[in-house]
Amino acid sequence: MKFSIAMLVKDEEKNLERTLIPLKELEKYVDTEIVIVDTGSTDNTVEIAKKYTDKVYFHKWNNDFAAMRNISISYCNGDWILIVDADEVLYDVDKLVKLLKSSELNKYNSATINIVDFKKDILNSIENGELSIIPRLFRKDTVTYSGIIHEQPSIKGTLFSTNIRFIHYGYDNNDYKLVEYKVKRNLNLLFKALNENPDDTYILYQISATYHMHKDMPEALRYIEEAYKIAKIKNERSLNVYKKYCALLYQIKDYEKLNIIAAEAIEKSGNSLDFYLFLGESLYHLGDYKKALDAYDKYLSLHNNLYSKGLVLDITACISTRHAKDNILYNMAMCYYNLNMEDKALDKLFEIKDESIIKFKISMFIKIIFSTKRWDKFKNVEKYMDKYSYEDILMFVEQELTLQDLESLDEKYICGDLKDIFAFTKYFKKSSNISDEIEDKLKAIIEKNKMMYSIYVYYLLKKDVNNMKFLMKYGRDKIEIILYKLCDKYYDLNIVLCEFLNTNMEHNLENIFIRTLIAKALLLGKNLNEDDSKKIFLDYIWEKYYTILKIYNVNEIDNNIFMLPSEERFIIELKDILSYRYEEPLKYIKSIKDALYLENSYAEYVKLLSKEIEEPVNKDIKAMIPELARSIESLINSEKYQEAYDTIEEALTLIKFDYDIMVLKLELLIKFNYTKEAIDCLKDIILYGPTKKVNKLIQECF
Repeated sequence: MKFSIAMLVKDEEKNLERTLIPLKELEKYVDTEIVIVDTGSTDNTVEIAKKYTDKVYFHKWNNDFAAMRNISISYCNGDWILIVDADEVLYDVDKLVKLLKSSELNKYNSATINIVDFKKDILNSIENGELSIIPRLFRKDTVTYSGIIHEQPSIKGTLFSTNIRFIHYGYDNNDYKLVEYKVKRNLNLLFKALNENPDDTYILYQISATYHMHKDMPEALRYIEEAYKIAKIKNERSLNVYKKYCALLYQIKDYEKLNIIAAEAIEKSGNSLDFYLFLGESLYHLGDYKKALDAYDKYLSLHNNLYSKGLVLDITACISTRHAKDNILYNMAMCYYNLNMEDKALDKLFEIKDESIIKFKISMFIKIIFSTKRWDKFKNVEKYMDKYSYEDILMFVEQELTLQDLESLDEKYICGDLKDIFAFTKYFKKSSNISDEIEDKLKAIIEKNKMMYSIYVYYLLKKDVNNMKFLMKYGRDKIEIILYKLCDKYYDLNIVLCEFLNTNMEHNLENIFIRTLIAKALLLGKNLNEDDSKKIFLDYIWEKYYTILKIYNVNEIDNNIFMLPSEERFIIELKDILSYRYEEPLKYIKSIKDALYLENSYAEYVKLLSKEIEEPVNKDIKAMIPELARSIESLINSEKYQEAYDTIEEALTLIKFDYDIMVLKLELLIKFNYTKEAIDCLKDIILYGPTKKVNKLIQECF
C-alpha cells in the first residue's frame, strides 16, 4: 500500500523540521511520500522541506484554506492520505505503521486522529493536553475540503476511530505580532464568509473562538450567543457551539446560564465528557451537591472509557477537559463534605493523583482527617509536605483547630514536620509566650528551610522584637508582607511593636530600616489610635526619607524620580509638601489635600496632617530671625551654651520652626549627648526644613 502525507506550509522554519523527522521515519516501514505545498514562504521553509522530500510544490496563497488543501491532495498518489499541519508532530509512529499494515481500515473511507495540544512538556501533554478528535486520514478520491478558513472535509460513510496522537505545538501566544497577524487574517476571512452566509453557525463559532483566543470576552460571547440562537432556530446539533458557549460561561462564572446550556448540550450529544464537566461545575457552584455528584460520576465514567477503540459517534466536540479529572475529584470530595459525608470525602481526596492539587489543598485533607479521626491517613499527607506547604498547614492548624482537637490526636500516627507543627501549636495555645528553648527551635526551622512562617514570626517578635535582625536576612520584602498581615490580625503584636518604636532610638541605617519596616506594617495594619497613627506616620516619613537619601544619589533622585518605586516617590513628594507647613501655610493646606490621592494606602494618615494648620508668623518677628540666628551662633562660639539654648527655646515659642535655628539646636543637643532630644530635633528638621538644605545636611553631616 502506498501512503501519502499532504502538508500546506508558509514561513514554518521554526516548526517544520520537528514535524518532518518522525514522518520521514515512516518510510522505513511503509511506502510513503511527503507532499508539501508552499504558499509563499520568505524564510528557510522550502530549504528545510527539500531535505526530507522531493515533492515540494509552489502555489500562491489565495485566501482560501479549503482550495489550497484540495490542491495539496491533488498531488498525492497514495491509497490513503494523511493531512498534517507544520506545527503538529506525530507521537505514535509505531501505531500508525501498525494501522496502515493491518486490515482494520478496509471497511472505511476515513479515520480520525487525536490532536493533543502541547502543555508544559510532551508527557504532560499526552496525559492532560486538550484533545481534539479530527478526521485527517482518507482513502484517495473520497474527500474534498470546503470553507475559506477552518476548512472542513466532506465525509462519506462511517468514520474509524484511531488512537494515533499528534502533539500540536500551535503558535506562541507570547509572540504578540504573530498572534495579532493571525487574528486579523482569520477575522477578515471569517467575516468575508459570514457576509456570504450570515446564518452559518460554524462561521459564527469560529469568529467567537478567534476572539476568545485573543482574550476579547465580550465579542467572543456576542458571536457564540448569536450562533447558539441560530442553531436553536434551525434545530442544528452544533456541539462545537455548545462547547464554546459553555467554556465562555464557565470562564465568566455565569453558573446559572451554564447549567441550562450544559443540560441542553447533553440532551443533544448523548454522552460527552466536556458537557458533564460543565454541568457538574455549574451545579457545584450553585450548591446543588447531590446533582453535582451525579454529573461528576458520569464524567468519571466517560473519562475511564476515553481511549476505548471503536467507532466515533461524534467528532464535533473536542475533549478539552480530560485534564480536569483530579480537580473534579476534589470538588466531589467537597460535595460529600458539604453533605456531611466526611468519610466519603476523605476517600475521594485520596484518589487525587495531581501533587500540585494535594499540596495546594493539603489543609482540607488535615481538616477532614480530624473530622473523621482516621489518624492513619496522616501518612498519606506527610509525603506531600514540603517547606512551601508548611506555611499553609501551620496557619490552618493554628487558626482552625482547637486545643481539644490537638489533644485528641493519636500521636503515634504522625512524625516529621507535621508532628512539629502540631506540637508547637499545642504549646502556643497553652501559653501566650514562648520559652528560650522554643525560640531556638523556631529559629532553627526557619534557618533550615530558609523560609519565614507567619505564626513563628509572630511568637518570635512577641518574645523579642530584636529578632527582626534575624528574620530580615530571609528577605526584607517577605518579612514586610508577613508583618503587615500579623499587625492586621493580632492587636497584641501592635502594642509590642509600638513600644519598640518608642524605646529603640539607636540612630544607624540598620536600625532605621527595621523601624521603617515596623512602622509601615503598623500603618497598613490600621489597628492604631489617632495619636499613635500621627506620630508613627511622621516618624515613618522622616526615617524613610533619610534612608532614600542614603541609598540614592540626590542628583539622580531629582533627575529620575519617575524611576523610583511609587511609595518612595510618595515619601519624597510628601516631604516637599511638609516643608511648606511653617513657611507657606496656605500652600501647605492645598498641597496636603492634593496628597490624599498620591498613595491610597496612606490617605487616612495624610488626612490627619491636614488638621495641622499653622498661623502665619508675624512679619516683624520673621524679619528678626536671621539676626537672632547669628546671635545664637555667636553665643555657641563663645561657649555660652546654656544661654544659647535658652535663646533658641525662647525663639521657637515665637516662630515654632526655623531651619537655621533648629540646626543650631541640634548642634547643641549632639554636643551634650542628649540623644533622644537630638533625634526629635533632626526629625523636625527633615520633615519641615527646605528640601535642598535638608538634603545637603544629611549628605554632609549624617
